[in-house]
Amino acid sequence: MSGSPVSSAHETALHRFRNPDPWHAPAAYWFWHRLPDKDTIRAQVRQMHDAGIRSFQVQARLSYPIEGYLDDDYLAACRTAVETAAELGMIVGIYDDYNWQTGHAAGRAVTGHDELRERHLFWVRIPAGASDGSLSGIRSATENLGPAALDWHYEGGVVAWADWRVEYALVVEGEPGTAAERPELVDRLDGADDGCHVRLVEPVPDGAEAIVFVSARCATSRLVNPVDPVAVDRFIEAGYQPFADALGDFFGSTVAYMFFDQPHAVYYDWAQRTGDLRSAMPFHESLAVSIRERWGGRTPQVLAAVLDGADPERLSLRAQFYEHFSGYAMETFLGRLRAWSHAHGLRQSGHEVLGHVGGWALDTAFANWDLRVNFGLDHFGVDGYRDLTAVDAQDALVQLSPVFGDSVARHHGRGGTMVEQYFVTPPEGGTPWSGHWGLSLQELRTTAINHHLQGMRQMIFHGFYQTHGHGDDHESLRNPRFDFPPGINFEPWFADHHPRFALESARLSEFLEPVSPQSDVAVLYPLRTVWTAGQLGEQASALGEWARAFTESRVGFHLVDERDLDAATVEEGAVCFGDRRYRALVLPAVTTLRSAASLRRLRHLAESGVRVLASGATPTVYQEGPQTAAEDWADLAPAVEVFDAVPEEAVLRGLAARRGRTEPTLRVPAGSAVRWRGGPDTADGFRFACFTESEGTVELLLPDGPWHIEEWEATDGTVRTLDTAGSPVVLRLEQNALRLLRVYGDAEPACGPVDATEDSGAAAGRGTPEWSAPEALASGWLLEVAEDAYEEAGTRRDIAVTCGWERQGLPEFAGTADYVRHIELDTPVPLELTLPAVAGAVTVSMNGTRVGRRAWAPYRVTIPADALRPGRNELRVQVAPSAANRYYAGTGLRTEPEPCGLLAPPLLSHALRTPDSGASPGGSGSGPRTSPITEG
Repeated sequence: MSGSPVSSAHETALHRFRNPDPWHAPAAYWFWHRLPDKDTIRAQVRQMHDAGIRSFQVQARLSYPIEGYLDDDYLAACRTAVETAAELGMIVGIYDDYNWQTGHAAGRAVTGHDELRERHLFWVRIPAGASDGSLSGIRSATENLGPAALDWHYEGGVVAWADWRVEYALVVEGEPGTAAERPELVDRLDGADDGCHVRLVEPVPDGAEAIVFVSARCATSRLVNPVDPVAVDRFIEAGYQPFADALGDFFGSTVAYMFFDQPHAVYYDWAQRTGDLRSAMPFHESLAVSIRERWGGRTPQVLAAVLDGADPERLSLRAQFYEHFSGYAMETFLGRLRAWSHAHGLRQSGHEVLGHVGGWALDTAFANWDLRVNFGLDHFGVDGYRDLTAVDAQDALVQLSPVFGDSVARHHGRGGTMVEQYFVTPPEGGTPWSGHWGLSLQELRTTAINHHLQGMRQMIFHGFYQTHGHGDDHESLRNPRFDFPPGINFEPWFADHHPRFALESARLSEFLEPVSPQSDVAVLYPLRTVWTAGQLGEQASALGEWARAFTESRVGFHLVDERDLDAATVEEGAVCFGDRRYRALVLPAVTTLRSAASLRRLRHLAESGVRVLASGATPTVYQEGPQTAAEDWADLAPAVEVFDAVPEEAVLRGLAARRGRTEPTLRVPAGSAVRWRGGPDTADGFRFACFTESEGTVELLLPDGPWHIEEWEATDGTVRTLDTAGSPVVLRLEQNALRLLRVYGDAEPACGPVDATEDSGAAAGRGTPEWSAPEALASGWLLEVAEDAYEEAGTRRDIAVTCGWERQGLPEFAGTADYVRHIELDTPVPLELTLPAVAGAVTVSMNGTRVGRRAWAPYRVTIPADALRPGRNELRVQVAPSAANRYYAGTGLRTEPEPCGLLAPPLLSHALRTPDSGASPGGSGSGPRTSPITEG
């Protein structure tokens, strides 16, 4: 039986789970601040590998000399890094630019090619009766990032404009704004480095307005024009080809993919800017030609509609324009990047600007930029140019990014996403952009698990630092210490504790890889509404409210694209997009659809038993065809469940399929904090991952059986069978517990032999020790700091355990330190040590023998009897806190020190009865107690 194909597949799955590959293990951006020598490179690659980081991208940051980027020494250093990675079986992605924002190659692409620098389209409005107008006060979005960023984007740190041109001169009359092109109306254009002045040959007629579209080249920008095909080719030549020349023999093996990051021109605003479009638009003559070819004589009307108008006809033209612009921009820029990557045997990855990063609403971030001029906010379209989906995520929050990334990947027949994780928001009272040196491993682990449950395959941590900067200043970005901290490897807990987290994350990712998630709701991404209303419209908050509500109600959902409707089918009351099935479709304040065909498809879905729901504003605009959307919606509305806002949880839960009678599924009782992801796998079984930050329960619902349940342990790779006789099966999770279940029918054993079996007696609690009432170890503690510590070296002093050491005379110390206490025992018996409150990760030793490590609650360690002796025993609790108090001390970036060390007296219990089985009490001493499983 063990040699059968089914058993072999299961054994392969278990092998992958126990030995996750680099595609599922955590990755990192490796921040280079200066040219590293070979010894540093090899040591840091080994440090990443040993910490469980099995993939990296080298990223030259602002502190790296810009003139040295991609020179021979830089590329030689990259080669040493790749060679070392190859020896260790790691994967390398090539981060494709200096610092971030793909499209400049540290200025190499435009050096000697001024004509290729970014060019933008502005507009000057001249009212009736006037004959001239000005454009001034141009402001670069880079200014928000400070002087260091200006020096990066602009030669000399100064924004200057040149080569002003008149592109279109329109006269717009009456309502609804009839536009005519009048190039002869412009007498002269006087351009300067900070603006321009337009003079007409005659005043604008009464009842009309002139709109003169002018373009200018940013003469000091290091960025190429992203809509100029020649400029993009030059960027590839300057920024991509050097990597091929230096590393090409590793392409397709160790070097696996290229990675772009927020490719866009800078966003510009100006004093006189009015209209729906809130930023200047990247522009080139080839784009102008494509616009003429698309609209011909209607071009003036289309351009006027981009700026003004709220009637369906002009909104329709606006949507048409952004569809054209985004398609042109993606093919011109991303299409060329992908073609080069594929020609060189590499996959393409990367992510665009995401307005929803760090939250749920589409306008959570970058609200001052009009992101429609960055690929039209068409995230489904952008993903068509990737082989590996990637998004970014901000701060330790459950947010939209991972599920959006997973959604666009599934749209293209893939699944799972890379998530670039960074931290920006400081704690209350902290200075913006000062980052998060106070990151704990518990916080990072919680963030990673939550992302995995939303569709993340791999976390890319931002970042792993070459150096920890300097204490001479605390300038954001320029000082490496405050360039999106923390540098994870300079956190005191990193070396000893990160490996366990990394392996758990990798195994969780491998466990979920073959799962088709039980997601019953499709939420329509309102792309065309974004095009007509902008990213700040009602749809931005409405989509976020639905997504947050589904997540909090434990109702699985994906975002879908309107283009999915074209090939949708209906089966048994579910809409099917390929192999994805949804019982409900939500329209979040959707006002614009492609055409009447979309509403006809919605009508077909509703009539076929698919629940169609809508909230807020409803369709009034078609991008194409007669403008009958309002009337068509009125006809459809009786078949749609329309809400003013997101309905209550009971309604949302009612959208989920009643699977318990047809296939295994999980159900979270009301009030339980458990989150989960799961569904059928590729081996005729079902997999479920569940997690909670606090205690909670979840119910496993099983159809008529028989069914077999296995629990796969992510911390050590073991598998045990769970014995149960009925449904529902109630699983209890303690704080921060992650439980992985595989359920399969009465076929073959899932994975050959298992490591342990939990019978009903074990489930009831037999096989675990009984403990005495805990004794508080409230006094008698010493704090010891190692002789080689960066500060407070050799310190040995009394310490209280009711508050952290930052409140006991050590406000600036953030290294590891040992709490030491002696315990008298008559007879050695197993002990259980519980640390109720800790700021940091801990290593517990007894009499010089390490007995357990914890980096997240519950901080509970079983001390086996063989580590003890009669009489005096030395208990040592080493605490590795965050680095916050080391790096923020004296900067003014924090209002007070952050907690470090033990914050409450440890509790000690003695075993009253040892397990009959002879197993170590409470398991290996390296994890939380096994939570019971009982029949409901």
